[in-house]
Amino acid sequence: MKSNFNLATYNPAKKYAGFHFFVLNKGLNSGKPLLEPCPNCFVLSCASEEQKENLYWICFALWQGKRFHQLFVGSCIEFIRYKETFNLVQESFLKTKNNPAVFQKALDLLKFANEKDLHFHDLALTLKKIKIEVARDLIR
Repeated sequence: MKSNFNLATYNPAKKYAGFHFFVLNKGLNSGKPLLEPCPNCFVLSCASEEQKENLYWICFALWQGKRFHQLFVGSCIEFIRYKETFNLVQESFLKTKNNPAVFQKALDLLKFANEKDLHFHDLALTLKKIKIEVARDLIR
């Protein structure tokens, strides 16, 4: 079964339309899905908004699960190659098609956990700012 998405190297001179997101391809965070492009990324183009959403979260899960780490090459700065990245994403995408109910349940849980993680990160930053202000007021 062939997937109907495309992975390509990001070109800043090209305008991307339609349903797409970006995947970091250089550094220790290689494989991380991005909504905005950066110089070292792939662009993953999809056939629909639903497919884009599913592939984004598949890439997020692969990145969080450190599955991209097995693809790292490079002695100084790690990077992932196009072909291995495409194959891993395609294989994972096809696996989700076999059991959509389980995938949807896991996807909902992953989104919830990520939302809470972002919330707690923001809360920690706010608490840090409060501590700094209290400390400044204490020594004035």
